[in-house]
Amino acid sequence: MKKLITSLSCALVLSLSANSDLPITHENFEVSLSWLEEKPKSYAKDFFIIQYLKQNIIASDAKTAYDMARNKNGRVKKEFNKKFQDLPSEDLKCYRAKTNDLLKYDDRCLALGLSLYDSTTLSQKKLNSVIQRVEKYPTLRNDLKVIASDQPFFSLLSTEPHRFYRLFFKAGKAFRRNEINHPIPSSFIDKISKDKKFNRFTRYVVTNPRLVNLQKSLFKVANNKELTHQTLFFLAINAIKYDKDEVSLSYLKDAYKKAYFQMDKDKVNFWRYLITKDNSFLTPLLESWDNNIYSLYAKEISNTKSTSIEYDIDLLNKETSFDSLSQFDWIDVVRDTKKDLSEEKLNKYHNLFSNEEFLPQYTFVLERYKKYKTQYFITPFKDVFKKYDLDKQILMYSIGRQESRFIPSSVSTATAQGIMQIMPFLSKALAKQLKEPYNIYHQFIPEVNIKYASKHLNTLKKQFKNNPLFIAYAYNGGPGYTRKQFKNGLFKTLDKKYEPFLSMELISYNETRRYGKKVLANYYVYNNHMNKENSVKLSSIFQTLVAPK
Repeated sequence: MKKLITSLSCALVLSLSANSDLPITHENFEVSLSWLEEKPKSYAKDFFIIQYLKQNIIASDAKTAYDMARNKNGRVKKEFNKKFQDLPSEDLKCYRAKTNDLLKYDDRCLALGLSLYDSTTLSQKKLNSVIQRVEKYPTLRNDLKVIASDQPFFSLLSTEPHRFYRLFFKAGKAFRRNEINHPIPSSFIDKISKDKKFNRFTRYVVTNPRLVNLQKSLFKVANNKELTHQTLFFLAINAIKYDKDEVSLSYLKDAYKKAYFQMDKDKVNFWRYLITKDNSFLTPLLESWDNNIYSLYAKEISNTKSTSIEYDIDLLNKETSFDSLSQFDWIDVVRDTKKDLSEEKLNKYHNLFSNEEFLPQYTFVLERYKKYKTQYFITPFKDVFKKYDLDKQILMYSIGRQESRFIPSSVSTATAQGIMQIMPFLSKALAKQLKEPYNIYHQFIPEVNIKYASKHLNTLKKQFKNNPLFIAYAYNGGPGYTRKQFKNGLFKTLDKKYEPFLSMELISYNETRRYGKKVLANYYVYNNHMNKENSVKLSSIFQTLVAPK
């Protein structure tokens, strides 16, 4: 699952076009160009553009739809290019050619199609020949000269940061490991750290167990304006891995100054406490309004209850004219409540979202009004969730809250759908497993979306031994990715210093790392609210965080 970028909901009952009034959930619904033209640019509109491009349409209409997209790259472009290529056929031939075939084409085609990764697979003789042929393309030529040199690493040390980063990220894993994984002089580290790409570089190096020499080059990185909170925190974690606690504390101090989100501030103070055992770092965690694993754990070990959690909201319980399934009406609400959310405006939405059907929508507005300093762990759609056992309910509420805030027809930038944010390729596969006819728009129906999520979670629960954190990683990043993280040594044992916390910080995908922590915090709160007879401590959960064999 991909994280919801913005809370959006999608109309289940909208007119199709000027000559059709079929609801979106109808089997014969098809998106029309005129229907798209009426909708504002948004991630949700991009979703419908993708569905339109899959239909039997002509190239000119496809181009018109493509030009309406909010994000013309990524999935919309990929779908457009499947049937309506945006490149001349000669150029496509170059991009698609296999390396050995590419060498037979003209010099321009060779320069277009040869990737830096492919160049590392060529023999020295062929690579030298290619360098001569791409003389008119100096950037590629000079990149290839580095790859062809006797010692690429030392050639990189005499070049500019942009070339260093280009080869690091594009020449492939083997080239990184064999040619770049060497101790980097402090002078060059200082040079490349002033480039914004250093933030990505640091995250990649620190989370890759095979780049030990590069990791050891990061102990003396000086703070500068280009370094983000996340980078400084990774530098701290990297120092912790090598028992350089004083170095780590210095980076944590700088990371705290640059932290914006409360969770990030709490994370820094938690690690300061772990390293120093100084209770003064627990105090701000006890005072934190954000309910994350760091603040909740601090409150647990200090026997302090959170004062910023609410489970219920008073609703007016009256009829309303607002369509809870209207995609673009909801977009208006999201935009209207983004800034300057006054008490008067809150009252307007209290009257508009006035019964149980609108509990997720009103909660979304209310949390914004309170600037998230009161956090609601609601349990909407009880009639749907009660079909499942209590443990499954707790897990699905924990995931659904993080995925969509329970807005039924949410659509992500990656086209994940519904309360549980299921990707179309997955929902299609689940439909086959369930032996049901597939309609992509049915994923916006809460009962359907939750049923499909339940089916998917059954598989993940078996694979990851019903562990909520590991299930969360797999739900977001995929089961294969999660197993790869285990293979790289994460969560191998609890016997090592700072485990399992260190492993939780070394998950390589930024989104999955943060997602897992949030779902785990949700699980802790929901379990202790919904299952009071079998409450659980975070400390007990942490003791289960060993990778399944």
